[in-house]
Amino acid sequence: MYYYLYDTYLQEPKYEKILDHLKTRLLDFEIQGKNEKLTLLKNVDELINDEVKRGVDTLVVVGNDKTFLKVVDAVVRNNLTLGIVPVGQGNNIASLLGIGNEDEACEILSARKVVNLDVGKANGQYFFNKISVNKNLERISVERGAIKITPRHDCGLIEINNFYVPENGDQIDENLATLGVQDGILDLLFFKKNKKRSWFAGKKNEEQIMDSLFEGDLFKIKSFEYLPVLLDGYKVQKTPVEVMIEKQKLKVIVGKNRLSQIN
Repeated sequence: MYYYLYDTYLQEPKYEKILDHLKTRLLDFEIQGKNEKLTLLKNVDELINDEVKRGVDTLVVVGNDKTFLKVVDAVVRNNLTLGIVPVGQGNNIASLLGIGNEDEACEILSARKVVNLDVGKANGQYFFNKISVNKNLERISVERGAIKITPRHDCGLIEINNFYVPENGDQIDENLATLGVQDGILDLLFFKKNKKRSWFAGKKNEEQIMDSLFEGDLFKIKSFEYLPVLLDGYKVQKTPVEVMIEKQKLKVIVGKNRLSQIN
């Protein structure tokens, strides 16, 4: 039983024809289901939990990366299968999963090729992409087992990455996309201050801004005071935070042209 969640930005008039075409294609493939539009007044987790009680086993988000990331925690908790129909801008996750547009998405949903992907877990909250800290880093330390790691004086950002997703118009780099796909580990990354976001220097005049990378399946972020930690770009927790990997916890519908490391 399918449940379709449409993001709020799709209410703009320019998406009307796309959504009408999408609904027709879903009907052609006989994979239609209940439709729900997200609003600022609707709690995503509550919406999903209510539909699970009614027998839903597959959630499909219609939107972009942000839409996908918002539902990961509820999807994993309820053992649902997750699909995505990319519409508009900011759909790097769909591209990595081999889904190019809404027409392709309908065919892929119908074929229903499902893979299991790792997720991170921070103080009981599941996340797909990363957690990040960018304030008062001189007051933070990260523990990996018996090793205590402190950022350098010029560190401007700390991330614990599960699945690399390009940001701010960056192109997808398959070498980076291999970080945290199905490897059963998390990547702890330290970035320098005040530099354009780029991971590795590769071309002339480019500067490497990633200072350090550590791998592990469990990290503990500690600080002298409560400091904000951002999960997947929208949920906030406060230190201390224990971050661990949960292997192959997220069931996702993927296309044939997905990232080669996703099996």
